[in-house]
Amino acid sequence: MLDYLMSHALDIFGILLGSFIAYHIFFLSKKLSNQARLTHKDSIKEKAHDLLAKIVRNGIRRNVYLLNINRYFKDYPSNEEKLGSGYSYIKGEIKSTRYNGIEFFCEMPKQAYYTKGGEVTLKETDQEAFLIYPVGLIPYEWIDYIDLEGDEYEGTPLFYCKFKGRIYWKSWWRQLIPFGYPYKTLLYYRRSDVYREDSDPADMAWRSVDIKN
Repeated sequence: MLDYLMSHALDIFGILLGSFIAYHIFFLSKKLSNQARLTHKDSIKEKAHDLLAKIVRNGIRRNVYLLNINRYFKDYPSNEEKLGSGYSYIKGEIKSTRYNGIEFFCEMPKQAYYTKGGEVTLKETDQEAFLIYPVGLIPYEWIDYIDLEGDEYEGTPLFYCKFKGRIYWKSWWRQLIPFGYPYKTLLYYRRSDVYREDSDPADMAWRSVDIKN
């Protein structure tokens, strides 16, 4: 055995050296990839903060357009829905930034109800609760670019997004398609009863709500 190892020492050393190099290249590339993701997140979050500050400062509307990056260079501003990619763009209202993405009001308010156990549900019961506001979350890595000035069609801020989320508000068979919408997660909020507009941060006007299906 010793004779074999001695005669093949160079081959064994080469294998070990190659494994060592491959190991470090893998983790170095992973580190660089994470750094790139964080740099991208900081860039997108900073622009979103600028927009939110402008909204609060000037009292302007929160309207934005969410553009489907996979269709933008092909047929924008045409907005006929396509089964394989969804719409070219949809409207939304920016709400706030989070550690994992940006939140947008994405539907009209809905009436919530209390179950017999005191939980909140969207299914109609005998006891009305309060209005809830559906909010969609788009991860930072799904947003390629933000144009705060908009274009000649609307002049509204544009968020260029990957439409990788499930379409949940269409007919049942469309909900089986796992992509075509910009929101990864759907959340629910209600207006806060203790919010003080003159002193509290704007996002404290909202409280998250857990919905029982």
